[in-house]
Amino acid sequence: MIIDLIENLDEYRSINPKLSIGLEKLNGVEIDYNKRFDFDGGYLFFQEGTTNPIDEGTFEAHKKYMDIQIVLDGSEYVAWAPINQLVVDIEYNAEKDVVRFNGSPKEIMKINKGMAYICLPHDGHKALKHINQATKYKKAIIKIEI
Repeated sequence: MIIDLIENLDEYRSINPKLSIGLEKLNGVEIDYNKRFDFDGGYLFFQEGTTNPIDEGTFEAHKKYMDIQIVLDGSEYVAWAPINQLVVDIEYNAEKDVVRFNGSPKEIMKINKGMAYICLPHDGHKALKHINQATKYKKAIIKIEI
């Protein structure tokens, strides 16, 4: 998992050249929480809501897409662990490109407004969490084909 400031995300285009296309698309659309925005090599969408306790839910990972999760407002905690240290809870769903895992986080990081993180296929991640008190968030998620 890579964690950085939003303004530095284009520096990671060497991981996948389609990242630049996704960032251009993000900068070219108005926020709409009910719409998916497709582009060559992926898509993006927006989420808003309230975080859940860190000990609830499962980790997830993806095979077809890498995630770029960008906090636009508020904050969240994200738990991370390598998938080889987690136990499969729900087998891979190719249509949704997700596999669910149980296990303990190796790290828990707070992601504030203006920050982003990139999840690759080996990154088990549990997003939209809080430790002591729920917080509101608004974020963009860019899915880039691997």
